[in-house]
Amino acid sequence: MIKSVSLIIPFKSDKSEKEKLFTLLRGISNWKAVPNEIIIINTDQDKLSFPSDIELFTEQEKINFCIFHQKRTYPGHARNIGICNASNSLLAFLDTSTHPSNDWLLDGLHIINTYNCEGVWGKTNYQAEKFLSKIFRASTYGEKPIQTLPGSILHKNIFKKCGLFVESTRAGEDGDFMSRAKLHNVNVCESESFLNYDKLDKISFVEIIRKWYRNYFHAASMPYIRAHKDIYFYGISFLAIIIAYNWNRVFDPTGIENEFFIPNVTKISVLIIFLAYLFLRGVLLPTIKGTPLKFIFPLNFILISLMSFFLDLTKTIAFVYSKFFRS
Repeated sequence: MIKSVSLIIPFKSDKSEKEKLFTLLRGISNWKAVPNEIIIINTDQDKLSFPSDIELFTEQEKINFCIFHQKRTYPGHARNIGICNASNSLLAFLDTSTHPSNDWLLDGLHIINTYNCEGVWGKTNYQAEKFLSKIFRASTYGEKPIQTLPGSILHKNIFKKCGLFVESTRAGEDGDFMSRAKLHNVNVCESESFLNYDKLDKISFVEIIRKWYRNYFHAASMPYIRAHKDIYFYGISFLAIIIAYNWNRVFDPTGIENEFFIPNVTKISVLIIFLAYLFLRGVLLPTIKGTPLKFIFPLNFILISLMSFFLDLTKTIAFVYSKFFRS
Protein backbone atom coordinates (compact mmCIF):
# COMPACT_ATOMS: atom_id res chain seq x y z
CA MET A 1 0.00 0.00 0.00
CA ILE A 2 1.71 3.16 -1.22
CA LYS A 3 1.03 6.34 0.77
CA SER A 4 1.81 9.97 -0.02
CA VAL A 5 4.48 10.35 2.64
CA SER A 6 8.07 11.61 2.40
CA LEU A 7 10.43 9.56 4.58
CA ILE A 8 13.46 11.63 5.68
CA ILE A 9 16.62 9.86 6.92
CA PRO A 10 19.83 11.76 7.84
CA PHE A 11 22.91 9.60 7.37
CA LYS A 12 26.54 9.87 8.49
CA SER A 13 28.56 7.23 6.72
CA ASP A 14 30.65 4.53 8.31
CA LYS A 15 30.67 0.79 7.64
CA SER A 16 28.28 -0.24 10.42
CA GLU A 17 25.85 2.64 9.84
CA LYS A 18 25.81 1.95 6.11
CA GLU A 19 24.72 -1.63 6.70
CA LYS A 20 22.02 -0.42 9.10
CA LEU A 21 20.75 2.00 6.47
CA PHE A 22 20.58 -0.77 3.86
CA THR A 23 18.77 -3.04 6.34
CA LEU A 24 16.28 -0.28 7.10
CA LEU A 25 15.61 0.38 3.41
CA ARG A 26 15.24 -3.32 2.60
CA GLY A 27 12.73 -3.66 5.41
CA ILE A 28 10.41 -1.08 3.85
CA SER A 29 9.17 -3.70 1.38
CA ASN A 30 7.57 -5.51 4.33
CA TRP A 31 5.78 -2.46 5.68
CA LYS A 32 1.97 -2.45 5.55
CA ALA A 33 2.16 1.13 4.27
CA VAL A 34 5.07 2.27 2.07
CA PRO A 35 6.08 5.93 1.53
CA ASN A 36 6.06 7.11 -2.08
CA GLU A 37 9.17 9.22 -1.44
CA ILE A 38 12.41 8.42 0.42
CA ILE A 39 14.93 11.20 1.03
CA ILE A 40 18.44 10.32 2.25
CA ILE A 41 20.71 13.17 3.35
CA ASN A 42 24.32 11.96 3.34
CA THR A 43 26.42 14.20 5.62
CA ASP A 44 29.70 12.38 5.06
CA GLN A 45 32.45 13.32 2.60
CA ASP A 46 32.16 10.03 0.74
CA LYS A 47 29.50 9.55 -1.90
CA LEU A 48 26.78 7.05 -1.06
CA SER A 49 25.81 4.28 -3.46
CA PHE A 50 23.08 1.69 -2.90
CA PRO A 51 22.80 -2.04 -3.66
CA SER A 52 20.91 -2.96 -6.80
CA ASP A 53 18.06 -4.69 -4.90
CA ILE A 54 17.17 -1.44 -3.10
CA GLU A 55 17.21 0.54 -6.34
CA LEU A 56 15.14 -2.16 -8.06
CA PHE A 57 12.52 -2.09 -5.29
CA THR A 58 12.11 1.69 -5.49
CA GLU A 59 11.81 1.53 -9.27
CA GLN A 60 9.21 -1.25 -9.20
CA GLU A 61 7.11 0.53 -6.58
CA LYS A 62 7.62 3.89 -8.33
CA ILE A 63 9.08 5.43 -5.19
CA ASN A 64 10.81 8.77 -5.62
CA PHE A 65 14.26 7.92 -4.20
CA CYS A 66 16.34 11.06 -3.53
CA ILE A 67 19.88 11.34 -2.22
CA PHE A 68 21.35 14.68 -1.13
CA HIS A 69 25.08 14.94 -0.39
CA GLN A 70 25.83 17.66 2.16
CA LYS A 71 29.27 17.40 3.77
CA ARG A 72 29.77 17.96 7.51
CA THR A 73 26.15 18.77 8.20
CA TYR A 74 24.53 18.44 11.62
CA PRO A 75 21.31 16.37 11.95
CA GLY A 76 19.04 19.42 12.17
CA HIS A 77 20.45 20.90 8.98
CA ALA A 78 20.16 17.53 7.23
CA ARG A 79 16.49 17.21 8.21
CA ASN A 80 15.81 20.74 7.01
CA ILE A 81 17.20 19.81 3.60
CA GLY A 82 14.80 16.88 3.51
CA ILE A 83 11.84 19.02 4.62
CA CYS A 84 12.50 21.73 2.02
CA ASN A 85 12.84 19.17 -0.80
CA ALA A 86 9.94 16.90 0.16
CA SER A 87 7.10 16.78 -2.35
CA ASN A 88 4.45 15.56 0.11
CA SER A 89 2.63 17.38 2.90
CA LEU A 90 3.21 14.47 5.31
CA LEU A 91 6.77 13.89 6.52
CA ALA A 92 8.08 10.84 8.39
CA PHE A 93 11.40 10.83 10.26
CA LEU A 94 13.73 7.91 10.98
CA ASP A 95 17.42 7.37 11.58
CA THR A 96 19.69 4.38 11.04
CA SER A 97 19.85 3.34 14.71
CA THR A 98 16.10 2.94 15.20
CA HIS A 99 14.10 0.06 13.78
CA PRO A 100 10.37 0.47 13.09
CA SER A 101 7.80 -2.31 13.07
CA ASN A 102 6.10 -3.23 9.81
CA ASP A 103 2.90 -1.44 10.85
CA TRP A 104 4.59 1.72 12.23
CA LEU A 105 3.74 4.00 9.30
CA LEU A 106 0.21 2.62 8.80
CA ASP A 107 -0.59 3.00 12.50
CA GLY A 108 0.67 6.58 12.54
CA LEU A 109 -1.37 7.55 9.48
CA HIS A 110 -4.43 5.89 11.02
CA ILE A 111 -4.07 8.00 14.18
CA ILE A 112 -3.68 11.21 12.15
CA ASN A 113 -6.80 10.45 10.10
CA THR A 114 -8.88 9.21 13.03
CA TYR A 115 -8.17 12.09 15.40
CA ASN A 116 -7.67 14.76 12.72
CA CYS A 117 -4.37 15.80 14.27
CA GLU A 118 -1.33 17.40 12.67
CA GLY A 119 0.96 14.47 13.33
CA VAL A 120 2.14 11.83 15.76
CA TRP A 121 5.27 11.88 17.88
CA GLY A 122 7.57 8.90 17.67
CA LYS A 123 8.37 6.60 20.56
CA THR A 124 11.62 4.71 21.04
CA ASN A 125 12.36 1.68 23.17
CA TYR A 126 16.02 1.48 24.21
CA GLN A 127 17.10 -2.14 24.13
CA ALA A 128 19.83 -3.53 26.39
CA GLU A 129 21.14 -7.05 26.88
CA LYS A 130 24.52 -6.45 28.54
CA PHE A 131 24.73 -5.64 32.25
CA LEU A 132 26.49 -2.28 31.80
CA SER A 133 23.92 -1.29 29.16
CA LYS A 134 21.08 -2.12 31.53
CA ILE A 135 22.67 -0.01 34.28
CA PHE A 136 23.10 2.89 31.83
CA ARG A 137 19.51 2.52 30.59
CA ALA A 138 18.19 2.51 34.17
CA SER A 139 20.19 5.70 34.83
CA THR A 140 18.84 7.50 31.77
CA TYR A 141 16.10 6.41 29.36
CA GLY A 142 14.43 3.66 31.36
CA GLU A 143 12.56 0.65 30.00
CA LYS A 144 9.41 2.53 29.00
CA PRO A 145 9.39 3.82 25.39
CA ILE A 146 10.04 7.56 25.42
CA GLN A 147 8.87 10.30 23.06
CA THR A 148 11.39 10.95 20.27
CA LEU A 149 11.58 12.74 16.94
CA PRO A 150 12.59 9.54 15.10
CA GLY A 151 9.34 7.72 14.45
CA SER A 152 7.36 10.96 14.16
CA ILE A 153 4.98 11.64 11.26
CA LEU A 154 4.24 15.36 10.87
CA HIS A 155 2.39 17.67 8.51
CA LYS A 156 4.72 20.09 6.77
CA ASN A 157 2.65 23.07 7.92
CA ILE A 158 3.87 22.44 11.49
CA PHE A 159 7.28 23.75 10.42
CA LYS A 160 5.64 26.95 9.15
CA LYS A 161 4.19 27.49 12.63
CA CYS A 162 7.21 26.48 14.68
CA GLY A 163 10.15 26.99 12.35
CA LEU A 164 12.70 24.46 11.13
CA PHE A 165 15.32 22.60 13.16
CA VAL A 166 18.28 24.51 14.56
CA GLU A 167 21.14 23.84 12.15
CA SER A 168 24.13 24.98 14.21
CA THR A 169 24.10 22.33 16.94
CA ARG A 170 25.24 18.70 16.98
CA ALA A 171 22.59 17.61 19.48
CA GLY A 172 19.41 18.87 21.13
CA GLU A 173 17.78 20.21 17.97
CA ASP A 174 15.07 17.55 18.12
CA GLY A 175 14.13 18.31 21.72
CA ASP A 176 14.17 22.02 20.93
CA PHE A 177 11.74 21.54 18.03
CA MET A 178 9.40 19.32 20.07
CA SER A 179 9.42 21.93 22.82
CA ARG A 180 8.52 24.67 20.33
CA ALA A 181 5.68 22.55 18.93
CA LYS A 182 4.21 22.16 22.42
CA LEU A 183 4.70 25.89 23.08
CA HIS A 184 2.65 26.66 19.94
CA ASN A 185 -0.05 24.16 21.02
CA VAL A 186 0.38 22.12 17.87
CA ASN A 187 -2.05 19.20 17.86
CA VAL A 188 0.32 16.22 17.73
CA CYS A 189 -0.92 12.87 19.06
CA GLU A 190 0.95 10.07 20.80
CA SER A 191 2.03 7.06 18.77
CA GLU A 192 0.75 3.59 19.64
CA SER A 193 3.80 1.79 18.21
CA PHE A 194 7.47 2.38 18.92
CA LEU A 195 10.91 2.04 17.38
CA ASN A 196 13.70 -0.12 18.79
CA TYR A 197 17.14 1.37 19.46
CA ASP A 198 19.92 -1.22 19.61
CA LYS A 199 23.17 0.72 20.06
CA LEU A 200 23.39 0.64 23.87
CA ASP A 201 25.07 -2.78 23.89
CA LYS A 202 27.78 -1.58 21.52
CA ILE A 203 29.19 1.36 23.47
CA SER A 204 31.67 1.30 26.36
CA PHE A 205 31.60 3.37 29.54
CA VAL A 206 34.16 5.82 28.13
CA GLU A 207 32.09 6.20 24.95
CA ILE A 208 28.97 6.82 27.04
CA ILE A 209 30.72 9.64 28.95
CA ARG A 210 32.05 11.15 25.72
CA LYS A 211 28.63 11.00 24.09
CA TRP A 212 26.95 12.53 27.16
CA TYR A 213 29.47 15.37 27.23
CA ARG A 214 29.18 16.00 23.48
CA ASN A 215 25.39 16.00 23.47
CA TYR A 216 24.95 18.31 26.46
CA PHE A 217 27.77 20.60 25.41
CA HIS A 218 25.99 21.21 22.11
CA ALA A 219 22.49 21.20 23.59
CA ALA A 220 23.36 23.71 26.33
CA SER A 221 22.48 26.60 24.02
CA MET A 222 18.96 25.28 23.44
CA PRO A 223 16.31 27.24 25.38
CA TYR A 224 14.46 24.13 26.50
CA ILE A 225 17.53 22.81 28.34
CA ARG A 226 17.75 25.83 30.66
CA ALA A 227 21.29 24.95 31.63
CA HIS A 228 21.52 27.72 34.20
CA LYS A 229 18.94 25.95 36.37
CA ASP A 230 21.13 22.85 36.49
CA ILE A 231 24.17 24.97 37.29
CA TYR A 232 22.25 26.75 40.06
CA PHE A 233 21.09 23.43 41.46
CA TYR A 234 24.61 22.04 41.74
CA GLY A 235 25.92 25.40 42.91
CA ILE A 236 23.30 25.61 45.66
CA SER A 237 24.04 22.03 46.70
CA PHE A 238 27.73 22.82 46.96
CA LEU A 239 26.95 26.01 48.87
CA ALA A 240 24.72 24.08 51.27
CA ILE A 241 27.57 21.71 52.07
CA ILE A 242 29.96 24.62 52.68
CA ILE A 243 27.42 26.33 54.96
CA ALA A 244 26.80 23.08 56.81
CA TYR A 245 30.55 22.61 57.26
CA ASN A 246 30.92 26.05 58.79
CA TRP A 247 27.60 26.13 60.66
CA ASN A 248 28.97 25.55 64.12
CA ARG A 249 31.90 27.91 63.51
CA VAL A 250 29.47 30.68 62.58
CA PHE A 251 27.04 30.17 65.44
CA ASP A 252 29.59 29.02 68.02
CA PRO A 253 32.76 31.09 67.43
CA THR A 254 33.78 30.90 71.09
CA GLY A 255 33.66 27.12 71.25
CA ILE A 256 30.95 27.26 73.90
CA GLU A 257 27.96 25.21 72.89
CA ASN A 258 24.68 27.15 72.57
CA GLU A 259 21.18 26.48 71.27
CA PHE A 260 22.38 26.76 67.64
CA PHE A 261 25.13 24.20 68.02
CA ILE A 262 24.49 20.94 66.13
CA PRO A 263 26.88 18.05 66.90
CA ASN A 264 28.41 16.36 63.83
CA VAL A 265 26.49 18.71 61.53
CA THR A 266 28.87 18.19 58.59
CA LYS A 267 28.60 14.42 58.70
CA ILE A 268 24.82 14.58 59.07
CA SER A 269 24.44 17.02 56.16
CA VAL A 270 26.63 15.01 53.82
CA LEU A 271 24.86 11.79 54.81
CA ILE A 272 21.41 13.29 54.15
CA ILE A 273 22.47 14.58 50.71
CA PHE A 274 24.09 11.24 49.87
CA LEU A 275 21.04 9.18 50.90
CA ALA A 276 18.65 11.53 49.09
CA TYR A 277 20.68 11.27 45.89
CA LEU A 278 20.95 7.49 46.27
CA PHE A 279 17.17 7.17 46.61
CA LEU A 280 16.30 9.66 43.86
CA ARG A 281 18.73 8.47 41.19
CA GLY A 282 19.06 4.84 42.21
CA VAL A 283 15.46 3.94 43.03
CA LEU A 284 12.76 6.55 42.39
CA LEU A 285 13.60 7.81 38.89
CA PRO A 286 14.48 4.36 37.47
CA THR A 287 11.19 3.00 38.84
CA ILE A 288 9.19 5.85 37.29
CA LYS A 289 10.90 5.16 33.95
CA GLY A 290 9.94 1.50 34.01
CA THR A 291 12.95 -0.28 35.49
CA PRO A 292 11.61 -3.23 37.54
CA LEU A 293 12.38 -3.36 41.25
CA LYS A 294 13.79 -6.86 40.88
CA PHE A 295 16.61 -5.35 38.80
CA ILE A 296 17.15 -2.37 41.10
CA PHE A 297 17.39 -4.44 44.27
CA PRO A 298 19.15 -5.72 46.22
CA LEU A 299 22.39 -3.98 45.09
CA ASN A 300 22.06 -2.62 41.56
CA PHE A 301 20.62 0.67 42.85
CA ILE A 302 24.14 1.49 44.06
CA LEU A 303 25.61 0.98 40.57
CA ILE A 304 22.71 2.92 39.01
CA SER A 305 23.37 5.81 41.41
CA LEU A 306 27.10 5.69 40.65
CA MET A 307 26.46 5.74 36.90
CA SER A 308 23.99 8.59 37.39
CA PHE A 309 26.58 10.53 39.37
CA PHE A 310 29.16 10.28 36.59
CA LEU A 311 26.55 11.29 34.00
CA ASP A 312 25.34 14.22 36.12
CA LEU A 313 28.92 15.33 36.69
CA THR A 314 29.65 15.08 32.96
CA LYS A 315 26.49 17.02 32.18
CA THR A 316 27.42 19.77 34.65
CA ILE A 317 30.95 20.08 33.25
CA ALA A 318 29.50 20.28 29.72
CA PHE A 319 27.05 23.02 30.76
CA VAL A 320 29.70 25.04 32.59
CA TYR A 321 32.26 24.70 29.82
CA SER A 322 29.67 25.65 27.19
CA LYS A 323 28.55 28.69 29.20
CA PHE A 324 31.96 30.15 29.97
CA PHE A 325 34.36 28.81 27.36
CA ARG A 326 32.37 28.20 24.19
CA SER A 327 33.06 30.86 21.60
